[in-house]
Order: sequence, then C-alpha cells, then structure tokens
Amino acid sequence: MLTLDFNNTNSYNKFNLIMEKKPNIPMPEEDIEFIKIEGRHGSLTVNRKGYKDISIPVEFGLIDNTGDIFTRSSYIRSWLTGSGILFFSHIPNIIFKVKAIKSSNIEMSLKKFGRFSVNFICEPFKYGNEIIRTITTSNNSFNYSGTAEVKPLINVYGQGDITLTVNNENIILEQIADYITIDGLLEDAYKDIMLQNNKMHGEFPILKPGENIIDFIGNVTKIEITYREAFL
Repeated sequence: MLTLDFNNTNSYNKFNLIMEKKPNIPMPEEDIEFIKIEGRHGSLTVNRKGYKDISIPVEFGLIDNTGDIFTRSSYIRSWLTGSGILFFSHIPNIIFKVKAIKSSNIEMSLKKFGRFSVNFICEPFKYGNEIIRTITTSNNSFNYSGTAEVKPLINVYGQGDITLTVNNENIILEQIADYITIDGLLEDAYKDIMLQNNKMHGEFPILKPGENIIDFIGNVTKIEITYREAFL
C-alpha cells in the first residue's frame, strides 16, 4: 500500500487515502539565462540562477467512501494546505520540502470518483535524514555525501570575539555570550528568540559535496552543525 506523510500526518491512518501509483519525481531543472549573439554559433550563458522548484503530482484514492464526503473533504483540504515536510512510504529516509500545494476540486472528485489529485510544489532537491556534527577542535574536516550544496544551522558556543571559517570563508562573530546560532536557511543570526545579526559579519556558510573544513579562532568550547544532505 502506497501512502505519504505530510506534516506528520499519514494519508491512510488519518483519512483512509492511499496513493494510486508511485508519483513521478522530476529531475530539477537548472535555471539558466541565455543570450543569442548574432554571428555566434549557439547561445551565450550569462547567468546561472540555481535550480527551479519541482512539481510532484499525486493521485489519491479513498479506501472507504462511507460517511459525510463534504466533512471529510473539508478536513483533507485543511491538511493539504501551506508548506511543510513530505515523505513517501516507498522512498524511506528521503524528504521533500513543500512550498505550496495545488489541488483539484477535492469534494466533487471524491463524491463522483472516489479519488482526487494534487500537485506538491517543492524545493528542487531531495533531502536525507537530519545530521548533527559536534566539533571541538580547530581545523576539523568531514565528508558531506550529498550532491547539492546546503546552508546549515550552526551553533557556536564560546565567549568574546570569534572567527569561524568554513571552507576558507571567514565569519566574524563579535562579543558572543555563551553561544550564537547561525541559521543558513533563515539567513539570520540569533540567540534564543533575540536576533544577533549585528554580531555576525560575513556570508552564511555553505557545505559543499565532498570534504568540508571547519576552523575557528577564539574562545570556543564547541560547534554544532545541523543539516540535511541534499540530492539532485
């Protein structure tokens, strides 16, 4: 039986919905700007803008059509709203980050056919399980086995002025008291709920496929790096 979980809710356990077939997971398409120049063979690549979002179509079937379709479809619509984390029963240990959901007329489709379809608009990459690495010595290296770059969340524990270096890129941290969080996804630095962007100078660090080197200068007790490996 094929099912999915969206935001910690399983389609079958909650709504008696199954996927009628394995969805097609498209390959992310690189967003590239081309310019055609007269007299030149082919076009000129002028800008690589990263990768475009992907759309994952899912066809749901209702196992048990007893009960109030209107009420059931209302709950399903409420569930399939907004953004969140998606994973499929047939692809273990892989998640997708949903940005939006487009759906057909769920109530009418369930009433007439006992099935309906949705499109999950997701970030381009697939992600693995969350990994937390703890570093206590400078000039430390580790292997990142993903195939796409990611911006991690980094907790730096220490005091005073600290220079954190990730793959030769320096981040200057000023007047740190106990710790600071560098959140690459949000692109914010904070401590608890208080923003600390004024204490951080430099670009948010990026982990790249292969070896990554972490170094630091200053009074640092430990560094925690949290990330999900990303795959094309």
